[in-house]
Amino acid sequence: MAENVGSGQAGTPPEDRRPRPQYGELAPEGWTWQPPQDDRVPAGPSSAPGSPAPAAAPAPSAAPPAATGRTADVPAWDRPVTLGLLVMGLLATFFAVSVLNSLPMAVQTLYTQQNLGTYRPDASVAGLITAGGITEGVVWLLTAAGSILLTIRGKRAFYLPLIGAVVSFVVIFVFMSIILTTDPTLLDFYSRP
Repeated sequence: MAENVGSGQAGTPPEDRRPRPQYGELAPEGWTWQPPQDDRVPAGPSSAPGSPAPAAAPAPSAAPPAATGRTADVPAWDRPVTLGLLVMGLLATFFAVSVLNSLPMAVQTLYTQQNLGTYRPDASVAGLITAGGITEGVVWLLTAAGSILLTIRGKRAFYLPLIGAVVSFVVIFVFMSIILTTDPTLLDFYSRP
């Protein structure tokens, strides 16, 4: 009994006076973490008066990658490159639609140069031009929506406008080919040896 009188509480280690490491900091050499004796502090108004308030957690010095919405594997250049490709794709879509709309005039110029007479487009040409323009616009809209969605989710998105460009090129080539094959005079002219 006499041994406990001067020491305070029996069996408690002396208090470590070294500073605790902050978030993201390495602990000083030899420092070990000791969990508090009683972690359970009653919450809310039922806590006993005079009981110590829980210690606030140290503020983090830098936000973890998940908090910024971007994952670590997405490079910083992905977002501006994706945006640049989408703008170029929009301009290319306007160009493709104008090429489709001017195709009958281009065919008439070809007729004039080759002395084939006057070009009379088939009745389906106007509908094909409209369908081609709408398809080009839909391809760009789907590409833009997918790219923005991937960017918001923090994933790489630069490849989606490139895929959209390839699809757009195939679409305009297909529609131009269909429109040109509706003219028997051109088919006859180019099938001659």
